[in-house]
Amino acid sequence: MKKNKLLKYLLGFSALVFLFLAISTTYLFNRQDSLKLSAERIQQVFKKKELLLKKDLRELQNGIGGGGSLSKYENFSEFEKDLKKDGFVLLGMKQDSLVFWSDNSFILPRHFTLKSISSPVVRMPNGWYFVQKNKQDSIDLYGLLLLKKIYPYQNKFLRNSFDEEFKTPAKYSISLDKESGEPIFDNSGKYLFSLTKGDFGFEPEKVNNKIGALFAAFFCVLLIFLSVLIRDIRNVKLGFTTLAVYGIVLFLSRYFMLLWSFPSVLSELELFSPLHFASSFFFPSLGDFVINVLFLYAFVYTYSAYSLKNNISKGLKQHWCLIYIICHVLLFWILYCWSVKQIGSLVVDSSFSLQMFVFQDKGIYVFTGFVTLILLLYSLGHFAYLIGEMAKHQWSRNKYFAYLFLISVPAGIISYFFEAENKGVIFFLFPVVLLLFTGFVAYREDKNGKYSFFILLLLLVSIAINNQINVFSEKKEVQNRLVAAMNLSTEYDPTSENLLVDMQSKMDIDIELRMLCNRPFRNEMQIMKHIQNKYFSGFWEQYHLQVTICNDSDDLNIEPDNEIRNCFDFFQEMILKSGESIPNTNFYYLNEFDGMVSYLGVITSKSLRNESVKIYIRLDSKVGDEGLGYPDLLLDEKVALRKRNTEYSFAKYSDGKLITSSGAFTYYMNSKVFDGKKDNTYRLELDGYDHLVYKFENNIVVVSYQAITWYNKAITIPYLFVLFYLFGLIIWLFEKYPWRFKFNMSFKYRIQYSIVGLLMIFFLLLGGGTVYYTIERSKELNNQKLQDKLELVKREVILSLNNDINVDFLSDRLQRLSSLIYADIHLYDPSGRLITSSRPEIFEKNLQNTKMNFAAYFQLFFQEKTKFIHHEEIGSMSYLSAYESIVNEDNELIAFVNLPYFLKSQDLEKEMFNLVLAGVNLHVFMILFAIFLSVFISNKITYPLRMIQNKLKATRFGSYGDKIEYTKDDEIGNLVNEYNQMLTELEESAELLARSERESAWREMARQIAHEIKNPLTPMKLSIQFMQKRFEEKSENREEHLKQVSKTLIEQINALSSIATAFSNFAKMPTAKNEQLNLIDILQHVISLFRNDSFDLKLQLNDIENADVFVDREQFVRVFVNLINNAIQSIPDDREGQIVIEIEEQKEYYQASVIDNGLGIKSEVKEKLFYPNFTTKSGGMGLGLAIVKNIVENAKGKIWVESEENVGSCFFVKIPKYKL
Repeated sequence: MKKNKLLKYLLGFSALVFLFLAISTTYLFNRQDSLKLSAERIQQVFKKKELLLKKDLRELQNGIGGGGSLSKYENFSEFEKDLKKDGFVLLGMKQDSLVFWSDNSFILPRHFTLKSISSPVVRMPNGWYFVQKNKQDSIDLYGLLLLKKIYPYQNKFLRNSFDEEFKTPAKYSISLDKESGEPIFDNSGKYLFSLTKGDFGFEPEKVNNKIGALFAAFFCVLLIFLSVLIRDIRNVKLGFTTLAVYGIVLFLSRYFMLLWSFPSVLSELELFSPLHFASSFFFPSLGDFVINVLFLYAFVYTYSAYSLKNNISKGLKQHWCLIYIICHVLLFWILYCWSVKQIGSLVVDSSFSLQMFVFQDKGIYVFTGFVTLILLLYSLGHFAYLIGEMAKHQWSRNKYFAYLFLISVPAGIISYFFEAENKGVIFFLFPVVLLLFTGFVAYREDKNGKYSFFILLLLLVSIAINNQINVFSEKKEVQNRLVAAMNLSTEYDPTSENLLVDMQSKMDIDIELRMLCNRPFRNEMQIMKHIQNKYFSGFWEQYHLQVTICNDSDDLNIEPDNEIRNCFDFFQEMILKSGESIPNTNFYYLNEFDGMVSYLGVITSKSLRNESVKIYIRLDSKVGDEGLGYPDLLLDEKVALRKRNTEYSFAKYSDGKLITSSGAFTYYMNSKVFDGKKDNTYRLELDGYDHLVYKFENNIVVVSYQAITWYNKAITIPYLFVLFYLFGLIIWLFEKYPWRFKFNMSFKYRIQYSIVGLLMIFFLLLGGGTVYYTIERSKELNNQKLQDKLELVKREVILSLNNDINVDFLSDRLQRLSSLIYADIHLYDPSGRLITSSRPEIFEKNLQNTKMNFAAYFQLFFQEKTKFIHHEEIGSMSYLSAYESIVNEDNELIAFVNLPYFLKSQDLEKEMFNLVLAGVNLHVFMILFAIFLSVFISNKITYPLRMIQNKLKATRFGSYGDKIEYTKDDEIGNLVNEYNQMLTELEESAELLARSERESAWREMARQIAHEIKNPLTPMKLSIQFMQKRFEEKSENREEHLKQVSKTLIEQINALSSIATAFSNFAKMPTAKNEQLNLIDILQHVISLFRNDSFDLKLQLNDIENADVFVDREQFVRVFVNLINNAIQSIPDDREGQIVIEIEEQKEYYQASVIDNGLGIKSEVKEKLFYPNFTTKSGGMGLGLAIVKNIVENAKGKIWVESEENVGSCFFVKIPKYKL
């Protein structure tokens, strides 16, 4: 009791502590977010970093040679890592040329020299830096300390942000105006810059996550505290009133939390972002989903635990109990239907997948989704178990299952209409199975048996939930495919259109293009080249470019019909027929449904002759060539990307003919196999793929997805099972407080746990090793692929290079080669300066310096290695980057080639994920299989032992059962042989003992009979002798004496007859004629026999109307008559007699008790009370209670007595219930 109180106080105190920490952390976070405190924090950190930068400059000064050589610097790689970690860039310049650079993330403006810097804080194209200067011989050394990173646009990789150590929100800006904002000074007190309120950027979430964790801990501990508090309420009426209030408070709390977005800090967490999940007002995010389900679980668990603790149904009458249970079963079905609906919403309305074979970007949301499912299912489980526990106090198990079936049928029919979309068999069977299994667990007394049922139930629940996940995931996937099909039917690309909008603004101010258009036909080639090189390179390599220049009198020869058309009229007709204007541009989207994404641009100009000239730019996507694509790194997040799922294949048919296709599936040339239905949208399975067909007009779009294998469909089951088991273990630990564990496991379970433990350790080690090997092997293969591509590029570059490097030619060659190997290519000269690139946008957008990575330059140039592969970063994106030196025929270094593999970085991650997941899934399945295999093996091993155990249990005196047949010659075989030998010896000993006991019993019986017979024979002898004497003396009153003697003899003969009858009845009881009887009728009949006696006799039925038993009516009337007679005789004359007969219903028995207020029974007498020939009365044979005991035990019942001297006695008779 004291420990329970301590637990309550500890929980309450912990909840207050977590609330205080959450509120105070929120306050401190908001306070530190202020401009002044942010400036103070920057000032403190800056002073330390300034001193560290001076130290690093001195270290560089000592390590670098006068000629810019790093030959003295042996540990440069570690030095470079430290610099990058601290946000430092060190530069070495000799005659305005870079000879050393520690990082290529800095960007120097054009026509800008570091010597010209007048302020220690300078704005570079990609950020704000603090600059320190130093000198080593002829080399000028510069140390750049990153203050704030600035990018030309924002996306998931590129975010404007202060250096991590400053811990300052990106919404603040840097200004060189001393009068604005909060000033920052160097260590000498010199003004550097001011921190001001400026642009809004991405704010870090680390502090918010801590606050979210504190609020989560507060909610959990508070709910546990309230649950413990409510469960300890002893007054049942007050307890249920409190539960009702508790439920209402939880609901209203959630409602107002959602209505007012309280606490507001939670809405800033990524978990509460609608991007990951959003369904309705009550479920606006995944975090809110978790809180809702947590509140629901807290209420259901508390309600169930309180109801079980107070055994509510036991005190109810049967008809009220039936109504009570019916209401709970209906509530269970309502809760189940609602839960299934929420599970469907969680799967369909989320951005992640709960199927474990699907690639996941962030596993935290998947784990959170699984936790939510587990809370929902355990809520159902607690409710179902409560129903089973309520029923077992009223009905037999079979009767409960019958009622359950009768209630569930209409409930299932109603739920069919409630959840009409989900008509699967499992949907209707699962709640019935859950109720049945929890009923089995509730009715079962054996703890080990309960545990086995619990494990089996968890497996069935995991299978059912996995099925629901698969059903809803399929629905979600089909919806996604339908959207993809509709998008494919429109043939437009939002990424291209956004880029065209940006391009139009550049074209409008392109003076060079305007100058060329003054003489359009003379400069036709220059115009085409200018448009292609300046506007349609890089990303636009995915399109065929066709430029047509004409005036109002020019004609076109339209192939293949050789039709002559006016140029202006032809393109104007094209625009009118299929063109859709792209806002704020002179470009049009052409909706021609020819398998290509097409655009047409029009540039209108005037020539020097004042002629109207138009340049038509036609863009057609390359059929069947997806090309390199455009990396997310180079796109603003404002650009709406329409990415096609790479796991989808698609085909487009027009007038029954295939016009384009893409993906792994091999499509047919005509659409006959897909055009079998009249519906506009339908699905069909063909060649191992699931095809979604979308028809419109005379066109068909088919989007195909490889059919999911049974293995992939089932792979989520072991994960669910493990999570369900772990959550159940947590609940068990919580309920077992104060945690005094006694591990009294049977031999069978010790074998099971030993096998499972060893196998799990083995599989975990094997799985860990497999995962490690897979990752390392995958890295090796990726590196090898990269090297192979690098070798290919190297050969092509060597063929393209000559003494006179043609940059334009090289650029064209690299772009073509880049499209072939699906990787970007950079080419650097021996000084590390960029020559050309297949992806010039990286440098044009100031994401990277035109100098190559110095770590690679150091290895290739100074260390003279031929190849080097390492990881590089742009923003937050990390990617593999391979370098190789290129030499000429004279073995002279002429260039460095670089393959940054960032374009396929996500594909590499996905490939790695799939490999690792395949290994993990295999081992999880093996662990699950091992668990069930261990159960089978342990059952097989312990079967002989359990057989011996059962035989020993069945062994009774005089009945020893059969011998065990076991043919194997092992330790158990030896044990079985010993048991069989013991059985033989026991039978022999028992026979001898029985014979001895029979002889002893007969001797005792003969002695007792002799004693009993001798008692009446003595007065008979004396009476006859007295009468003989009277007759010899011829006494006058001898006739009178004869009568008296005759009377005495008759009485003693009757006594002898009674003795003989009593011993005869005891020796052989009449055969019981058992039949189904109502015990209440027997008791009422017995009470009617004593109706006129002068004592108070009561019958208490405890609302039991029918108590069916299988007994002999006459014998049990005799039992209770005997017990009541004994009770009457035990009451002294000076005491008002009170006798109560009470009947109670137990799980498998009815218990009748006869209670009196007599003198009671002494303890030494109580032990011999049911022995034959023992009596406490002056008369009688002492066989009454022995016969009563014999009758009760023959009916498979039990009788015993409890008594207290001078208070009274209570005889208990327990009789089994009648079972059909």
